[in-house]
Amino acid sequence: MWCLQSWVKPVVLIATALLIVYIAWGSLHNPEALWAPGHLSRFHADISTCERCHEAFVGASNGKCLACHTLLEFQLKSSADIHHLHRSAIDQQRSCMDCHTEHRGVLARITLGTLHNPHGEFVYRATGTSSCSDCHVMSSGMIDTNPVLLNNSRVRHLIEEGEGAHRPGHFAQCLKCHRGEPLDRAKEKREDD
Repeated sequence: MWCLQSWVKPVVLIATALLIVYIAWGSLHNPEALWAPGHLSRFHADISTCERCHEAFVGASNGKCLACHTLLEFQLKSSADIHHLHRSAIDQQRSCMDCHTEHRGVLARITLGTLHNPHGEFVYRATGTSSCSDCHVMSSGMIDTNPVLLNNSRVRHLIEEGEGAHRPGHFAQCLKCHRGEPLDRAKEKREDD
């Protein structure tokens, strides 16, 4: 055992007490800044408190997810495959976090797995869309490298807006022309030039 100076023990105790007070104060007054590992995605940007998704000393839980994302919502707003996938996962009591993640930033994907977005996450801001299914026919477990484009007003608008550059087979190369700005801002710049 080695000998300590008489002043060391009080300094360690005071420093420990100050650290505990700082963590407690920060946890009460600004918990997101103290504890959040990153910004929320665009899908959850409207959430203002940690308690909407997290349980104290447990973390994110299925119960909290299902309070907002109900089976009825999946049935009304999703394709039959996506609704079936979520119903099956809920019936099996699988964790939502097996397939989804958060706190990776505004443009980050929240679905884990093999689905790849060849456009980059910028496409959502540039087009005003929020998911691949806004422009493509999607199904659960889809790994198709050439997904089918929908024939809806959004896709038709993109094709017309790009004067031919936004045609099937060319969307995946959008960052060759766009520099990370929403389409409206890029269009304003072209009109100013």
